[in-house]
Amino acid sequence: MHALVASLALIVPALVGLQEAEVAAVRKGDVPVRSETFEKANGKAAGRGMGAILIDRPVEAVWATLCHYEDKPEYQPRLKTVTILERQPNLLHIRMEVDASVTTARYTAWFRLDEEARTISWTIDRTAVDNTIADVDGEYRLFESEPGQTLLVYRTYVDAGRSVPKFIQDFMTRRSIPNLLRSIKKRVESGGTWRK
Repeated sequence: MHALVASLALIVPALVGLQEAEVAAVRKGDVPVRSETFEKANGKAAGRGMGAILIDRPVEAVWATLCHYEDKPEYQPRLKTVTILERQPNLLHIRMEVDASVTTARYTAWFRLDEEARTISWTIDRTAVDNTIADVDGEYRLFESEPGQTLLVYRTYVDAGRSVPKFIQDFMTRRSIPNLLRSIKKRVESGGTWRK
């Protein structure tokens, strides 16, 4: 544990997109989450959720799990189906169905895999005619905290296309992001055998 604390201390919070308190929470095994404001391309302010978790496996193992979309419905909360429409070396075109509590959300997105930067990012495919949400984007960023351990930082923005009260958005952020990150941790640390 002392080696973990020392190695995480070497990670500069600003460089990984975390605050000091969030790094401290990750050190203790917690999953810090928050909502943050950003400016969309159209100049309007929007909010997105952010969370982080420490996974006791090398970056390469976490990367391999995150890049394998075919089995995500086996372990990711609320994810019902994944259909890969197109596959290029560093780009995937994927249709997803998500249990959104009162309905099923469907969207198609482009997923960019940058192994050198250890980042997977996604944006909605606005040409897909069957999207039931207005917008989605996000990213996974992986950082080696020490050999054999990976810090995973997750950010996402979803515009449901209808007004959702802020307190409900905040509740979903505080609940859904930790559930997602813990499921990824369990999947990776189990060697790909853990299921929801």
